[in-house]
Amino acid sequence: MKKNYCLLLLMLFTCVGSLEAKKLFIRVFDLQGHRTTKGAVIATTDTSVILLHGNERLEIPVKDIGIIKTKRAFVHPILTGAIIGSLSGALLGLIAHEDHDEASGYFIYETSVGEDIAAGALSGVVIGGVVGTIISATQRRRSIVINGDVKEWQQQKKFFDVILAALHME
Repeated sequence: MKKNYCLLLLMLFTCVGSLEAKKLFIRVFDLQGHRTTKGAVIATTDTSVILLHGNERLEIPVKDIGIIKTKRAFVHPILTGAIIGSLSGALLGLIAHEDHDEASGYFIYETSVGEDIAAGALSGVVIGGVVGTIISATQRRRSIVINGDVKEWQQQKKFFDVILAALHME
């Protein structure tokens, strides 16, 4: 039974690595500073940005854009790390659980399966949150101020075109 749990944990670790997006994720804010939409950049034109939000294509005119922020919010990698850590920690707690009988001769506090799972999940949340915080702190986020100016967009558009070209090459 433990072999099955170990295989499940191994699958969890290998599948998470392939979830990394090969897209340029941005958040678009209007001229008043409110987030209007978010999504992956599909293309740029001289007067707009085309995003994929879910399954929907959105074309946002430059005159409506105040600021474009790259990457996700600071807390996103922290929450992702905590969730992955809690799941893998709970699974490790389940795998590591051992029943102690009275004849073993050890003076050990005996725990139930649920307590071991909870302890593993709690440890995983903490470790995953710390790893997520380190990842989030080292990511380079850019804030690109457009303020509805088409000339400013023409200069900043080059940044998006270079990144989109690099992503399509991979």
